[in-house]
Amino acid sequence: MNKILYFILVLMLSGYGILARAADPMSSGGEQTKLQQMLMQLKQSSTTAGAASETPAETQAVAPTQSSSQKSLFKSLKSASTATVNADNMYDDAFSGVVNQMLPMTPEQIIRLRKLFSETQEAAAAPAGVPPRPATTSVLVNLSPQATPPVIRLGAGYITSLVLMDSTGQAWPIEAYSIGDPTAFNIQWDKKGNTLLIQALSFYKRSNLAIILKGLNTPVMVTLLSGQEAVDYRVDLRVPGMGPNAVYVQNGLPDVANPVLLDVLNGIPPQGGKALKVLGGDCQAWLVGEKLFLRTSLDVISPAWKAVMNSMDGMHAYELQPAPVILALQHGKDKTITLTLEGLE
Repeated sequence: MNKILYFILVLMLSGYGILARAADPMSSGGEQTKLQQMLMQLKQSSTTAGAASETPAETQAVAPTQSSSQKSLFKSLKSASTATVNADNMYDDAFSGVVNQMLPMTPEQIIRLRKLFSETQEAAAAPAGVPPRPATTSVLVNLSPQATPPVIRLGAGYITSLVLMDSTGQAWPIEAYSIGDPTAFNIQWDKKGNTLLIQALSFYKRSNLAIILKGLNTPVMVTLLSGQEAVDYRVDLRVPGMGPNAVYVQNGLPDVANPVLLDVLNGIPPQGGKALKVLGGDCQAWLVGEKLFLRTSLDVISPAWKAVMNSMDGMHAYELQPAPVILALQHGKDKTITLTLEGLE
């Protein structure tokens, strides 16, 4: 019976890794000696118990002492096994602590944190209120002393191009400029063209700008306003007079003081105008009483027009007598194009 108990204890010690540690030369000397002594005591106890079964009954009186020794040995083995389990739990706790320090958040928490960070950055970058509405306009400049300077609407973070042209729609070169508040607005110019790039450096600032044109003694004055509901992406300033690059037209001088022609040139239908259908080419037409207004990139040659206004992109606005057929030329080509108007009756 004691031999069976001895083998069971050996298996238990192997299961807890105690025999392996006892056999490990790298293990501590105290632990190795203690385990060897425990195994030796268990073996001696088993041998003594076997011998006692073959001796007379009177010699077996020492059996209770040997039983106490086995109980003490069982208690020591149990304590050693418990210490081993506690050591393994300590290693697991240490590993979990390192993981918590290096990766304190779960994958779901990391995804949520990144989402909150992105939403915060978007809210910080978004302007207050509604984003400004972009606009492109053409403005007739009045150089008389009583005239109100045109207003240029700007926005912080937006570029506005200011294009200077003469009455024929050709570029009027800039000689110099001066701004009232250089700390509120930034202006870029290539020192040879007819375009100024203006940017507001902050919200709700205002100032004015003086532009000197080549061959023109009167400066062109404009008012600069930032923080408006609309931002002028491009403004064509049409200055009265013939600039250095003026192109003379065949039927006389262009009409520079007709605001209706300017609206037509910008694609705005004249007030009270009736839209007409045009066949044969790219053209828009409106009938206002006894006046016909055309917006086209073609050069009208018949019937004779009363007034014309041109833009730098090659667009023309014509005023002429109503006619069902219009003859025009494609720019750069000699081929005649026939435009037919429907809806004149």
